[in-house]
Amino acid sequence: MAEIPPSPHRRRVLRALASLPVLGRAGLASAAPVPLVATPQDQVRFPDGATMLVAGPSGGLMAQWCRAIRPTLAQSLAPGLPVRQTNVGGPDGVTGANEFDARIMPDGRTVLLTPGDAAITWLVGDPRAKFDVTHWVPVMACVTPAVVVARASAFAVPGVIRVAATTPAGLQLPGLLAIELLGQRAQLVRVFQDERSLREAFAQNAVDAVLLRGHHVPQHAGALAQVGAVPVFTLGSIDALGRLVRCAQFPDLPNLPEFYARRRGSMPGGPLFEAWRAAAIAAQLEFGMELLTVTPADMVALWRRAGAEASRALDVAALARSFAVRPIGGPEATATSAALAVDAAALTSLRQWLTERFNWHPL
Repeated sequence: MAEIPPSPHRRRVLRALASLPVLGRAGLASAAPVPLVATPQDQVRFPDGATMLVAGPSGGLMAQWCRAIRPTLAQSLAPGLPVRQTNVGGPDGVTGANEFDARIMPDGRTVLLTPGDAAITWLVGDPRAKFDVTHWVPVMACVTPAVVVARASAFAVPGVIRVAATTPAGLQLPGLLAIELLGQRAQLVRVFQDERSLREAFAQNAVDAVLLRGHHVPQHAGALAQVGAVPVFTLGSIDALGRLVRCAQFPDLPNLPEFYARRRGSMPGGPLFEAWRAAAIAAQLEFGMELLTVTPADMVALWRRAGAEASRALDVAALARSFAVRPIGGPEATATSAALAVDAAALTSLRQWLTERFNWHPL
């Protein structure tokens, strides 16, 4: 199967992130081993405890993940360490991410838990996003599968494909952009993303395709197959080396670059493809746990160790199974979050495409 290597810009980001372990013993390969047992010095680093700044409301999804993750984080950072949960803003994560970027001291005592929606908001240039994802250092993440399902005839010949979406600049963005990269014309049809609405839209021949992402994606894909919508390609996933590979939940299905190569005889590339790749990862990010880039390396090491242990914790695994998503830590989490950090050329290409194709302008 095809593996798409990281872009030169992303390789620079990965190298920058990799330099942290040299100083602080955490992160990518080549780092010195990190002790699995917290030391007395770890407790000293958190004189007033630690804080998880949750980008979302107290009754929201991010808060639910925080409650599952926090006990393992606390035990790993330093046994008995108090870890506070502070909820900020709405479920899209933008207000919480703004708060983290603007007001949190980069001393490693506060970590951000944010959904992928916030990264999409930054990518498209929404002025509500005052933060910059390139200022973040990944600790842990959780990813969802994402697959484009469509009528069997939708990609048979070049033409218009009616795509179920609520906005061109939301979580459906990588599905719309993928279709256009393939040489088709994506026409947005505003349909709610719940299973019932999508089934009705396909049954009534109102749409031709949709990007499924989030919880229970394999089950939703199976339900839509009953009304003629079959999986065509996935958005892929990022491995520990930063390569785009096949989605683990759909191992027999090509990712977009593979599907593109079959149809067009070459692999995709260029700034707009790099923007698609970042949007594809953002749309699959159930959550990311982040520190700030200037956080001391030893604190990054502690949090990454704790994040890796939390990704394997029983309570976290149980919640992940209930949603059919996958928590990740270590180099895979680092590479996944690094894939969001595209350069200015990619951001400009994406925003121009949104304007030209959908007359979308930031508020």
